[in-house]
Amino acid sequence: MKIGLLTLSFRLDGVGSIKERRSIVKRILAEVDRLGAAFAACEMKEDATLRSLKIRVAHLSGDPRYTESVLTRLERRFERGRGYRLAEAEREII
Repeated sequence: MKIGLLTLSFRLDGVGSIKERRSIVKRILAEVDRLGAAFAACEMKEDATLRSLKIRVAHLSGDPRYTESVLTRLERRFERGRGYRLAEAEREII
């Protein structure tokens, strides 16, 4: 089995409170959760500020090419959303 890791760094433009930030985090994590059991996601606390956010998504599969394509599509899906924009993304297959 292969594990694909996607680290997404977001800019939270216009966020003025912790409550607004948590709302965006919950929304992103819930969207990943809806993708199915092959996915897991969590917020990473390193470099976290009110206007920045880092999420790591893991995907489990027997085919590393499939994992790469799934993570690429997921990255595109999160490029821009209500209250956030993607600043950087890193993929790794283990």
